[in-house]
Amino acid sequence: MSHRNILLGAFIALGLASSAAQVRAADPVWARHMIKKIHLMVKRDKPIIPHRVFNITAYGAVGNGKKLNTRAISQTIAACAKAGGGEVLIPAGRFLTGPLTLKSKMNLHVAAGATLLMATNPALYIPSPAQRNIVHPGYRNCIVALRANNVEISGHGVIDGQGQAWWPRYRNLPGHKHPPKLPHRPFLVVLDGCHRVMVQNVHLENSPMFHLVPTRCRDVIIDHVLITAPINTPNTDACDPSGWNFYITHCTFNEGDDCIAIKASARHGTPSHPSCENYLITHCTFKHGHGMSVGGQTNGCLKYVVVRNCTFDHTHRGVRLKAGPRYGGLVEYLLYQNLTMHNVRLPVFINSFYPKKPKTPSQIPALPRTHLLPIWKHVIFENIVSTHSPHAGRISALTQFPATDITFRNVHIHANRGFTIMNARGIRFIHSSISAAHGPAIIAYNARISGIHLKSGKSRP
Repeated sequence: MSHRNILLGAFIALGLASSAAQVRAADPVWARHMIKKIHLMVKRDKPIIPHRVFNITAYGAVGNGKKLNTRAISQTIAACAKAGGGEVLIPAGRFLTGPLTLKSKMNLHVAAGATLLMATNPALYIPSPAQRNIVHPGYRNCIVALRANNVEISGHGVIDGQGQAWWPRYRNLPGHKHPPKLPHRPFLVVLDGCHRVMVQNVHLENSPMFHLVPTRCRDVIIDHVLITAPINTPNTDACDPSGWNFYITHCTFNEGDDCIAIKASARHGTPSHPSCENYLITHCTFKHGHGMSVGGQTNGCLKYVVVRNCTFDHTHRGVRLKAGPRYGGLVEYLLYQNLTMHNVRLPVFINSFYPKKPKTPSQIPALPRTHLLPIWKHVIFENIVSTHSPHAGRISALTQFPATDITFRNVHIHANRGFTIMNARGIRFIHSSISAAHGPAIIAYNARISGIHLKSGKSRP
């Protein structure tokens, strides 16, 4: 390790720049403007649903957990849509159903004591030719709204995907590094191209694959939602949003993959008009799962994300920015503030080689010739405490596009191993400390940290 690297690691490990007092700089101008815009959206742009109630039992639904109610619930939805919208009520009971499609000006209200059970027969999810999804060929999703306005899913009941019937086929099989390619499993709730969306109070559980997927949506509120699945389930992401103006608050995530993964895909985005913009995520609890993620596709570009006042407990990752060389784009203006992490495997992870995870320059793969390269810029971590982590963090960026302008202010990470930083410029630790029980606190390769240029370094085994 270079002499400068050792000095910097010791400086940060000893916490000579740290302060026990809460240190807070004023929010950046972009964050203040974005937060104001989101609060106006929450006040002004909630879904407008007519005050009419359509109880599914009036159309023949039976809540014994055995009778298939797809036809009865679909008829209820059709009657609600024909009347100009209203509430489709799932009353107390266990109602088994196949795939459903919601319409505009509609609230699917799952009442307390109600469980909407998704049927496990794959034949019910085979799409007609007109329903086939080119992007995700395979089975239909469970509950869908397509290009609808004023859509709500509410109530204190449960929507259960019964993914137990699907997961075994999609797990990595013993002795097989890559299982055979299988068709797309159903997502539990997909809201595609919708405007004015609210998902509130419901418990989503055991999806065959992703749980809540608001795709290319605008003006979205996700409030007090609980999303759970066993922690060993494959690709059971809790919430994978994309689009513009999202407010996610007071939610709890505990499942087998990304807790939140903002999907900045290429279909509707450029650096000047990103596919994902304006995300305010507050007072959420991240348990088992892969944490607060962006990616693994960022080729549609993303800007303006604020994550604040959240807790992470036994999460696989804390803050995770990930994209691969053929699926990358510009991601900028992110603020992570007032976060508490405990037993998080990797509190901060920025990776431009996803799904690979290089730990040293020798592990960096050869890059294909493509313009779709990940770029990470203008990221602030502020008022964060992380304890009992195996590794403090890792930044693995490209030589061509190093991670740029990354600030750690009043960040205190206690870990077994230190923070590895590869290919970075403008990394600043202000009133912060990195404490590593073994080895150096900072391991840097081609990185400018606190104004010091570390050309190379070697980590200890």
